Amino acid sequence: MDTHTLSHTSRGTFKLLAALLMLTATTFLTGCKENISEDDYAVAKKQNVIQYLESQPEEYSMILKLFSEVKLGLSDNASTIESVLKARGNYTVFAPTNEAMQTLLHDELGKQSIDEMTDLQKRMVVYNCIIDNGTESAYELSDFPSDGTTFNYATIDDRRLTSQQDKDGEYYVNLTSHVISPNHEASNGIVHAVDHVIYPSSQSVPEIIAQADNMRIMAQLFKETGWKDSLRTRTTEEDAYVRDNQSNIGVKTVYPGISGNFAYMPKRRIRYTVFVEPDEVLHRDWGIPMPQYDAQNETITNWAEIREALLSKCEQVTGITDHHDDITNTDNALNRFLAYHIINGGAPLNGLVAHYNEYRYNVGNNPAVPQTRNLPINVWDYYTTMGPHRALLKVTQVGGEQHPDYPFYINRISQYDNSFRGTYDEISALPDNTPTNGLNIRISESNELTAEDGTKESFSTNALNGYYYPIDHVLVNSPETQAALGGERIRIDFTTMHPEFLSNDLRITGEQVHFPKGYFQNISHESSNTAITYLHSKTYGGAPGWKDGQGDEILVTGTYDFVMKMPPVPADGTYEIRMGVANNRARSMVQIYFDDKPFPSTPTSLPIDQREFVRDWDPNLWVKDEKNNYDEATCREGDRALHNLGYMKGPKYYCVNGTEGKTTVRDYFDESQNYFFPNMRYIITRQFLQKDKTYYMRFKCAVESSTSQFFLDYFEYCPASVYGSVTGEDVW
Repeated sequence: MDTHTLSHTSRGTFKLLAALLMLTATTFLTGCKENISEDDYAVAKKQNVIQYLESQPEEYSMILKLFSEVKLGLSDNASTIESVLKARGNYTVFAPTNEAMQTLLHDELGKQSIDEMTDLQKRMVVYNCIIDNGTESAYELSDFPSDGTTFNYATIDDRRLTSQQDKDGEYYVNLTSHVISPNHEASNGIVHAVDHVIYPSSQSVPEIIAQADNMRIMAQLFKETGWKDSLRTRTTEEDAYVRDNQSNIGVKTVYPGISGNFAYMPKRRIRYTVFVEPDEVLHRDWGIPMPQYDAQNETITNWAEIREALLSKCEQVTGITDHHDDITNTDNALNRFLAYHIINGGAPLNGLVAHYNEYRYNVGNNPAVPQTRNLPINVWDYYTTMGPHRALLKVTQVGGEQHPDYPFYINRISQYDNSFRGTYDEISALPDNTPTNGLNIRISESNELTAEDGTKESFSTNALNGYYYPIDHVLVNSPETQAALGGERIRIDFTTMHPEFLSNDLRITGEQVHFPKGYFQNISHESSNTAITYLHSKTYGGAPGWKDGQGDEILVTGTYDFVMKMPPVPADGTYEIRMGVANNRARSMVQIYFDDKPFPSTPTSLPIDQREFVRDWDPNLWVKDEKNNYDEATCREGDRALHNLGYMKGPKYYCVNGTEGKTTVRDYFDESQNYFFPNMRYIITRQFLQKDKTYYMRFKCAVESSTSQFFLDYFEYCPASVYGSVTGEDVW
């Protein structure tokens, strides 16, 4: 099998199969009814997607032929796409016209007819013209992103398509597919005619970077350092996961102590996110020579000069001079420079931060699809870069009325209105951007090259195994970068610590799933009784009252015991390591161990009881700010008392679901309840940590109970300069 083609059974695949099974069951059960309601008859009268396309054979006969041949999934007895698109559902179909199909065959594939296409080529066409919207309505044209961002739902090939509106108001999907006839409503979805087949790249991220005429330096660097091979596509491994777990996929499990069914995780995609400086940026910021490109031989004729200039600059800025003559060595400064551009885990840019319950944010009318048009404050997440010299990279989306386009930045260090009664508006972003400090670097959603005559050429940023994004300044893990990130409180969501959440769109979809043993590369030593599940408030329709950061959580059940590889700290120093907790009577006692060994054996303290509230010890330990009349001195005195016992209130930054960003988790507790307790932070340990060391945390159930629950949400690395500051740490 060609490993550069996409042949995954995706989330959409399994939802489509479920829809088909439901249709079959419904047909069998209702066939015996004597009375058929008028509503049922009305739905039956409307054409389904296939019937609509069949009514215009002169336009759609070729794609219909593919629909009848291509099967859904990998099994031999899988249903055809034609059968699926006759079933109930909400499908967005970008139907290529016969002319569009002919263009693909003749101009792009070098074929004369559909019959000459390979099975994988047929699947690429069919799978990528269909989005399964699940329980949500199919996309009308008015729902399309207009700014080049991606649709919330992926195609059934698990590819996320972009949408762009041009100056004339016309929409283009994935840069080239012009929507020429939109909004044809069917009983089970909406059909949009396009004049170009949607045929996403089957190449890797480094390979599509190499196709961009403005990124020749970074493309060559990927090749010469060996990182191009490290980021190869791994379709066979991903297919192997589906085949190995075929009997479990689609099965839902009820775990003792948790309400609701958890579906077996249906896929394990491997993706990457890469940030790339165009040639002009390297030339402008660092004085790197512009590449002289020999198109006939596809070589950079002055590469030796460029490589030496890059290496010299990297060594100068970082102070690293190891293995100067070998850029394939991961200790080499240039190799480490490139590794700092790569995140293990791939997502569209708007998937690198999560909007759900930050302060003053209103999720909108549909909590399953949070609105993105009114973002009051900054939202950020931290990611671990690749290579043996792991480092932290911060992605921020800037909110507020002063930034109506809500731009994305890397390593933006902001000053906020973070006083006790503040608004958390960004006041400024410091330090100012300079060519060498690796801070405050703006990310572009798309890659466009403007020629001297003013014409623009767009290059795809969407690869088979991830995405790349152009940046406007040089990204480097300099001492200034390390000091800046190491000087602020670092709050890391559990989902960004594990690339599987990013690569499989779990934060975006909010699916409620459970994972087989060994699913996560950063979780090891799982006991046989460890069950890991993911919950998101989206699954419960917005679930008013949830106090989780970003609306989601990990729930581990059983007599669990597992080890988690922690993200690195950005700079050497003393840190408090904290975790967000939402205790209740269904939780358990947990013993936590922390060390720089893969199986830590040093306990951080006595076992922690997640079944209790600090008020169980003393009713005056946790008091609402409201009851203290929001008097700052009194409230902060209460905070210090909690801190001395190893606890903190939850941050003011997060709000309770269903309160439109008004009720913060810091000050929320239903006094009438004696079961669900407030969101808090538990101080796990305070230690001196080194940026070049890898640390591990072990969580072991301290009670023998199959219904034990252990809650994971977010972690904090808080440096001594913050928690020990004269003014005190802010409440946010």
